[in-house]
Amino acid sequence: MSDTLEGASKDESRGRIRRLVSDHGVWVTAVLTVVVFAALFVLADAEKVIAAFSEFELWAFGAVVLLTTVGYGFRFAKWEFYLRELDIHVPLKTSLTVFFSGLMMVVTPGKAGEVWKAWLLRDEAGVPASRTTSVVGAERITDLLSLSLLAALGVVAYGRSPAVLVAVAVVFALGIGLLQWRAGCLRLLSWVGSLPVIGDYAEGLETLYESTYRLFRLRPLSVATLLGIVAWGLEGVALWLTLRGFGVETSLLVGLFVFALGSVVGAVSMLPGGLGAAEASMTGVLLTFGIAEPIAVGATMVIRVGTLWYAAILGFVVFSAHKLFTGSSAEA
Repeated sequence: MSDTLEGASKDESRGRIRRLVSDHGVWVTAVLTVVVFAALFVLADAEKVIAAFSEFELWAFGAVVLLTTVGYGFRFAKWEFYLRELDIHVPLKTSLTVFFSGLMMVVTPGKAGEVWKAWLLRDEAGVPASRTTSVVGAERITDLLSLSLLAALGVVAYGRSPAVLVAVAVVFALGIGLLQWRAGCLRLLSWVGSLPVIGDYAEGLETLYESTYRLFRLRPLSVATLLGIVAWGLEGVALWLTLRGFGVETSLLVGLFVFALGSVVGAVSMLPGGLGAAEASMTGVLLTFGIAEPIAVGATMVIRVGTLWYAAILGFVVFSAHKLFTGSSAEA
């Protein structure tokens, strides 16, 4: 049964990867980014935005890239922690390659494209994708939880509407509660196994569930969430430094709150890379703190390029280097 689920060849897997990159989000998201940024320029008065950028201090963008990179270190630690929770041990080099290559897919809707890390890990280390798909899902869910907790600090401190965060919390609590109802989930999977066609994947689905169940127990959930808070918190600090680069003095909490809330809105929108939703949210909240519109737009652009598109470019470079290296090795 598992052969049915895992039996795609490496060529088929690489073909899916190429299709994901070329057809499912990356190029479309790049075009959408240009459209969204152009709209922000126009709405905020392009000349004033350009004037704001002319006074922007470039050290701030360097700080954004540095902090984002350090944040990836914590997110990689979470990835490794999850693999070890499932008793999956792969060479560090392979794990690093798979994790950082996956950053290329952050511009897909809901980062769903990152699921191909499971295929790549299968090809590189022979680990069944049904065991590691749950890791990708757990990463995304705990990322959202970490960002929601960071945003909650601002909601409490500044008295903002908690509507979005409450909705996320309710859905999260219900989902975790259902996943931890093991007896009920196993009965459901047993029933699914009796269905035609779907039943052929019953064994793989049960493996996927068991892995997910383990990752969402209290200890791994707590550790992963804490690592996520540090990683995403660094990007909030990056937004704060970006504002300083534009000459705006504000509190660190503003940077953390605006970045986290904008990221949550972008994530729940399920748009590619959260485009449009995240930018509108970040810019709008910055305006409520009395920050001039051209600077709010400029800061939003800088932080999105230094986080979202930096991740995509880094992932592409790592994956391309990996393909080039492995291809050279094969020829030798």
